[in-house]
Amino acid sequence: MNKQEFKRGWTGGLPETPCGYGSKVNQTEIQREWIPRMVDKYQIRTIADIGAGDLRWIEKVKWPHPVYYHPFDLVPRRKEVTEFDLIHEIPPESDLVMCLWVLNHLPEHNARAALQNLLFSGCKYLMYTWWNEMPEYLDLGAMDSITLRTRHKGPLKLSYEMRLVEC
Repeated sequence: MNKQEFKRGWTGGLPETPCGYGSKVNQTEIQREWIPRMVDKYQIRTIADIGAGDLRWIEKVKWPHPVYYHPFDLVPRRKEVTEFDLIHEIPPESDLVMCLWVLNHLPEHNARAALQNLLFSGCKYLMYTWWNEMPEYLDLGAMDSITLRTRHKGPLKLSYEMRLVEC
């Protein structure tokens, strides 16, 4: 995918969000509870969110303590989001780098470059999404994870894991 395709967005979340069905607020309840638990458990104070989208669901997260949250996206959809190209840039050092629903949209050579940049960030932890259809080279395992299921319009059900790994 190129930047123009990302600009167009995904229709599954419309009219609420151009970021896809999985970014709708009603589809993120479990992760909005799990992420703060991980932030508390691992005493995370700084977060770089790569692929932050329109911030619709993350704004609903109740952090357990003060957290510096910095959103990044290839196509910033809000002024608070910093334009960022994960394929060509290394995320800023932070306690946690979140990269949710990003790697699955990239062709292999770009996904490999993105993963390398995530790991070069100097973060303590990386949180990413995973499901069985993803290529093996993107499987970093997990020190903590949660399985989430979402039901798209129609018969499609998507089961995936949100994983946390130590960098």
